[in-house]
Amino acid sequence: MFLPAETILVLLAALVVVAITWWYHARAMSGAVPERRPLPALDPLQAALGRGAETGRAVHLSPGGGTVGSRSTIAETMVGLLAAERVANKAALKGSPILVSSGDAVAHLALRGILRQAYRRAGRAHDYDPSSIQLLSHENATAYATGVMTFYARQRLEASQLLGGFGTEFLLFAEEGSRRGIPQVMGTTSVAALPVMVLSTPSPLIGEEVFAAEAYLADSAAPQARLMTQDLLRTGIIVLLVGGCLYSLLQPWLRPWIEQLQSALG
Repeated sequence: MFLPAETILVLLAALVVVAITWWYHARAMSGAVPERRPLPALDPLQAALGRGAETGRAVHLSPGGGTVGSRSTIAETMVGLLAAERVANKAALKGSPILVSSGDAVAHLALRGILRQAYRRAGRAHDYDPSSIQLLSHENATAYATGVMTFYARQRLEASQLLGGFGTEFLLFAEEGSRRGIPQVMGTTSVAALPVMVLSTPSPLIGEEVFAAEAYLADSAAPQARLMTQDLLRTGIIVLLVGGCLYSLLQPWLRPWIEQLQSALG
């Protein structure tokens, strides 16, 4: 029994992506990482991690109110979880306190594991505090936004990292954070939340920058390999789109030549 052609193409594409990722991972392990353009949006976060070790004020991490099981937000939620892991690793090494919130039960469990492993890798397992990871709601974006507002009101924060799935509810706590002078590192691909982010911070992460943030927050090989693979695939898609547009424009002039070639071969 043969597999459908569509299934075979999907499998081949997946194998190609895996092979490219492995190749880039080997290059990253050897130090062959290309120079990246700066992302000023992440600078307040780096500074806040350094200050937090001295002031004792926490950095808030949030992957958004999106759910892991939702097709519309799963990619952004996963990016938020990966970014939270990278920041947690740095915070554990520096001794900076962190507070984590989520709006999905599955993401909440993932964050608990992420923080536990971060403190273990840093040799400070005794500093891990499960109460610093709070589930503010489940599958209710407005309730989650209200919970973050309460978070801002009760805690004195050095910064707040908000990378993940957000919608119009973002306005509620973004305005509260701006009013309290909390540096907010924001990023999403949602067209509903981006206008609010632009008004709330001078340099939000927009679109593809959200998916690149993890590589900027870590020096390990795996994030760098994922970023380089994304760049290569994005370039390939752009080339295919431009090539398709050019072919559609030139097709009326190319058709006689194609017909002559077919008749000659036939």
